[in-house]
Amino acid sequence: MDNLNETIEFGRSWRSKFLLENDYIPLNQGSFGAYPKAIQKALRGYQEKFESNPDLWIRRNLEIELTKARDAIAEFVNADADDVAFVLNSTTGINAVLKSLVYESGDKIIYFSTNHTAVKNLLQFIRNLNYDKLELLKIDINYPISDEELISNIIKVIQEEQQKPNSRIKLAFVDAISSIPEHNILSVVDGAQSVGQIPIDLKDLDPDYFVSSCHKWLYCAYSVAILYVSERNKKNLHHPVTSVYYNEGFPREFSWFRREIGGEEKIRTYCHDLVVKGGKLIASILGTEIIGPEHIIPNMINIRLPVDISNEKISLETLNNLLFDKYNCYVSPFKHNGYWYVRASAQIYNDLSDFEKVGKALREICENFNKMME
Repeated sequence: MDNLNETIEFGRSWRSKFLLENDYIPLNQGSFGAYPKAIQKALRGYQEKFESNPDLWIRRNLEIELTKARDAIAEFVNADADDVAFVLNSTTGINAVLKSLVYESGDKIIYFSTNHTAVKNLLQFIRNLNYDKLELLKIDINYPISDEELISNIIKVIQEEQQKPNSRIKLAFVDAISSIPEHNILSVVDGAQSVGQIPIDLKDLDPDYFVSSCHKWLYCAYSVAILYVSERNKKNLHHPVTSVYYNEGFPREFSWFRREIGGEEKIRTYCHDLVVKGGKLIASILGTEIIGPEHIIPNMINIRLPVDISNEKISLETLNNLLFDKYNCYVSPFKHNGYWYVRASAQIYNDLSDFEKVGKALREICENFNKMME
């Protein structure tokens, strides 16, 4: 890796070490990630090894290299390597879990209203396959909300359901690590954004199932994620695509640049501090507020837009087109709890000037929409 040990401060000067366009302002690492040129160079090296001798690579070397990579990521999240497998993305890992489980009459699955759309679609698919056995229980979550209130809401639903005859909550599908109560219920933790953004210790957390994308925050090439399955739950788990490795064991069936630039603590501290300052800066430019409190904010922050949600001129497509075509920047817009918000991410190639420019672009967009309502 060329010149990665040089003394350099994170910020816009790091943009040149990534593959991003110089004039583009990316505040959306959380959606698809971005990896450095050094990773691209390593990726091309592996591709050349494969292309130069496909038989040797596939039949002998591929599994050796995958084992090395699996050992490295297992150490990174403090898990046994045999409990971790690579999958295409978090959605693939979640499919493996939910499609492997056997459902019985009276079973119920708890999930949050804030779960990803792909997850909610999968839950509905599983429900349709097991319509005479399975019920979905949605817990509505409206941010801002404290960890204590979130956990209290989950426990309340569990206790109410446990009092009903012939009712059994089989699984709790959560997207907040702090929200797994001890109630003899299988836990699936959707940590798609977690690895590389916050410290993960799976031996301490001890979920039944955990998924996280590595291409979002860990600087991995697209597309790769990990699926963690505790030893107690491996027996009947299978990949959603049946292959020649069916029933050959969990890892086989599923078959660091970061240390060089200062390590996890340096990266996390820079990104967290920047996203809090940057998010507040955008909010001050817009005259609105962030969704807090700050202690729940890792490297992404949500800021309310000063627009009327009833304005039919505003749509996700319209906002995206303006951000891309007119302002050459991006934050991720979404609706929540009666308001329009944007989600902004911070990465080592960003600095405060990026947030200022995006804030001014959003202000101009919102002012123009508000004039349409006059």
